[in-house]
Parts: sequence; C-alpha cells; structure tokens
Amino acid sequence: MERIYLILDKDGNPVAQAVLESPPGSEVVQMRLTRESDVDFVKLGDVQLIGLENNCVNKRGTVTMQRGERLVIKPGAVLGAEARENLRIKTDFQSFMYPVTGRWKGQRPIWGHDLSCGGLAFYSESPALKAGEVVEVVLPVTDEPLLLHLRVLRELNSDREGLLLYASRFIDICLDEEVSIRKAVFSIQLNAPRSANDV
Repeated sequence: MERIYLILDKDGNPVAQAVLESPPGSEVVQMRLTRESDVDFVKLGDVQLIGLENNCVNKRGTVTMQRGERLVIKPGAVLGAEARENLRIKTDFQSFMYPVTGRWKGQRPIWGHDLSCGGLAFYSESPALKAGEVVEVVLPVTDEPLLLHLRVLRELNSDREGLLLYASRFIDICLDEEVSIRKAVFSIQLNAPRSANDV
C-alpha cells in the first residue's frame, strides 16, 4: 500500500502530495510527487511531511535534491499528531447545519471556508451562534457525505458581506470519519491549482 504524504512549506502551506518510496525510519527520505509541480523544492528547503494514514510518521525535513518528480529529503524532528489535525485547506461548498444545543430550530445554510482534520470554518447567516454551541453539519466533500457534530469555538472576521464566519471543532467523531475527513483534506489540496508563485 502506498504511503501518501502531504508536503507543506515551513509556514504550513500545502505545496504538493507525494508517495514515500524509502523504508520508514531511513536516514534519507525518498519521495515521488503524485503530479508535476513547478515548485523548486530545493529552494523551498525546510518542509513538513504529513502522512495520510495514522501509522505514517509526521516529520520535518530539508529537501536536499530534486530530479523531476523525485525528491530526496534529510529528515528532521518528528511532529506530533496535532500537525495532521491542524492542517487547514481552503474549501468552498454549500451545506446545512442543524441545532444540537442552542435556542433555534430547523436548518440553516452554511458555506465552507476552510477544512482541517480537526474542524471547519464556515459562513452562516444571522442570527449569531454562540461559542460552545454544538451543531450538526452535513459535510459533502468526503467520499460519502458525513453528518458530524461541531462545537462552535468563536466568531471570526468575515470577508463576506451579510455572512458571519465561525471557527468550529469536530467532536465525537469515530476513526472512520476522521480518516474520511483527512482523505477529503488531501484530495482538496491535490486538486487545487498550484504554481511556484503560490509558495
């Protein structure tokens, strides 16, 4: 089975997706990009490697060589599970939320802003949601739509007139749902157009 990793720059911005070709724990990491890229990875230097599967070790590294789609990386510090959880990808979808706690009923439309393995930032119309409120959201960007519970963390500054923007965290999700969300995050990144100017 291929060990798929997302390569992030030192600031945590996704740059590319790659397959690990060297054995785990090797002194030198060899990776193969899953698609062509204009990025000069040697110039990029320090990167973060975030694995798709739970058994993949997340780590920092320095790109020492690039030949076409092949990269050689000198591994650095191991990153904790929070590195995968905090990976955040811009997304744009329309869906619905339903109240679990709170003083409202029915459904409200939402629009995705960004998605991470740990939560979702989304737009909603007034009235405002309160921090700590739990809502149920249909997440349509996974292989099969998921109905997930989110705890509203806080209101963010919205860049869309007439819409409120919230940060929220997934709660009570099972391992299968977590893996589905992670695959969606990787897939969205892979399908997003990127160029050397993006990094």
